[in-house]
Amino acid sequence: MTGTAGSIAIRGSGFAVLQNPVDLQPSASGVWVDSGLFVDLPAAGVYELDAAVRASLTAGAGVNTWIRAHLFNVTAGVDVPDSETIVHQLITTAGTGPLAGGNDTAPILVPYTVPGPRRIRLEAARHNTVGASTAASLGTGPAGRTTLRWRRVG
Repeated sequence: MTGTAGSIAIRGSGFAVLQNPVDLQPSASGVWVDSGLFVDLPAAGVYELDAAVRASLTAGAGVNTWIRAHLFNVTAGVDVPDSETIVHQLITTAGTGPLAGGNDTAPILVPYTVPGPRRIRLEAARHNTVGASTAASLGTGPAGRTTLRWRRVG
């Protein structure tokens, strides 16, 4: 056999950090909020997308509230499949107890194939099924950052 066979594997990666906390409380329950955190995928290919999403919630007694996050393909106007996760949930007991709150960080890790360059952003929503949160936000800072990363794998 004569000639040359081969392929060029184009690889790369990118990383972004949420610069400021995002207040989710003013938005209605269940409404996705643009976090302002995004990455740009440079070309067609298969990517691993991952995020570390930090969130905090505060609520009074007798409440079931949570924050969820997902990745959104801004270029195509569609959700990134299988990227949704519950970041933090707060269920308080009924009664007249004090406010309860907490912080959690949840990961998102999904493979994603795109036909060309795409912008991917992180969105979050707070949800109330019983009562309502009194504070809900995405956090970032020295105690834990919200991040978004891509790595081209094919």
